[in-house]
Amino acid sequence: MTHRASLLGRGYDDRFDSPRLRFRRALTLGLMSVFLPGSAQVAKGHKVLGWLATLVWFGVVGAAGYVFWTHRDGRAQLLNLAVDPAVLLWLRVVLIGGAVLWFILFVDAIRLARPRLLPRWRRGFVLLLATATSVAVVGGTAYASQIVKAQREVVTKVFTAKKISQPLKGRYNILLMGSDSGKDRTGIRPDSLTVVSIDADTGRAVLVSLPRNLQNVPFSKGSPMLQAYPNGYNCGSECLINAVHTTAQNRKDLYPNAKDPGLEATIDAVQGATDLKINYWVMINLKGFRKLVDAVGGVEMDVKTQIAMFGHDDAYKQKYIEPGRQKLDGQQALWYARSRVQSDDYTRMGRQKCLMSAMLGQLSPQKVLANAIELGNSSKELISTSIPGKEFGPFADLALKARGQNISTVSLVPPAVDTVNPDFPAIHRLIAEGIEKSERIDARVAEKKASPDASESPSSSPSASPSPSATPSDDDSQASANNASDLTSAC
Repeated sequence: MTHRASLLGRGYDDRFDSPRLRFRRALTLGLMSVFLPGSAQVAKGHKVLGWLATLVWFGVVGAAGYVFWTHRDGRAQLLNLAVDPAVLLWLRVVLIGGAVLWFILFVDAIRLARPRLLPRWRRGFVLLLATATSVAVVGGTAYASQIVKAQREVVTKVFTAKKISQPLKGRYNILLMGSDSGKDRTGIRPDSLTVVSIDADTGRAVLVSLPRNLQNVPFSKGSPMLQAYPNGYNCGSECLINAVHTTAQNRKDLYPNAKDPGLEATIDAVQGATDLKINYWVMINLKGFRKLVDAVGGVEMDVKTQIAMFGHDDAYKQKYIEPGRQKLDGQQALWYARSRVQSDDYTRMGRQKCLMSAMLGQLSPQKVLANAIELGNSSKELISTSIPGKEFGPFADLALKARGQNISTVSLVPPAVDTVNPDFPAIHRLIAEGIEKSERIDARVAEKKASPDASESPSSSPSASPSPSATPSDDDSQASANNASDLTSAC
């Protein structure tokens, strides 16, 4: 007894314990090391190493808790921290370093449990459990590190702009362009042009879409293009709004400080056509869009009519997306947005809005996190933008606010708009009315929240309602998405 007491005075000695007790101790030390690194070392008498590791662990957890607590009422600030390149770099260092140190401490905890003294089956069980735990924790940390790396690469390679633009009259106006370059085309021709006008407080959005065949577009006041086209872009059927980029792409004489004169000219044309000052632009590579949809596992759509997955030059394929509620993969989603066979530009514009609405509604934070690496890889090929990294947080916050809210749409399509000889003062009024109506709906929603008994259903503006004659070959419900107070219902 005296000999055993002297041994226990220097620490536990498993040789004097039963196999069952040694087995339980091995499991306990392993669990302690998983949930509180260093605690196993403290329990076994290695106090310097144990307490040092425990204090470091509490320091990291405390720092994370402090950041979350100080930003608990500022989601945009917290999101900004989550995409700050310096923060992401340090986070990756902490993850990798923490995983290595944890693994060392965990292995040491198993060593201190002396599994070699256990009976064979119990020793095997402890070692198997230790291996599985190590793989799970280290593997999970490695995956988290890859997510952080992918996120940092997106921020540093996509959101490279520095200039910050303030909201105008309480709204951000962001120009979305779908690039449509190819071997058979000269330059970049935006295949779709949509201004997303977002309320800077509520996140409620109005989509203002311009058809690619809009003619005689005036350039905004002060635009260098006014020197070449003082009466608008009016050289006939070749001077469509989607051709402005190609016309101006080499005009360094007009835009000497621009990296892409064609892009600047396109922005000037959109501003002139809509009377909306553009804060930022986003260029979406339509081929890269396919990868984005695949990265999140597809997008669920209610397909109203049969959609051709071929063009006029390869009609022999006769491949279609059939009507019905279904999940579209990237290739199908791209054809859903772009197909013009058995359709027209205006109906296609309506489908594009429905697709944008579906993506916004289905891209939850959980889905983004679960597919972060794939999204990061596709985003680098998909997007170029003038939105600076410092604005990522506020816009991500607005996107979260927009989820679940009605999206209004205004499209410059017949019969409300003559695309060959447009009445631009009337177009400006139509857009202003659409935005004003959206803001009135916001006010009514706020009033309804304050007074639950109040209720009012928004409806489409009569002046902006499309006519069935504009889309004779397609389901009217697709075209109705072009001008609606509730895009989700229209789709």
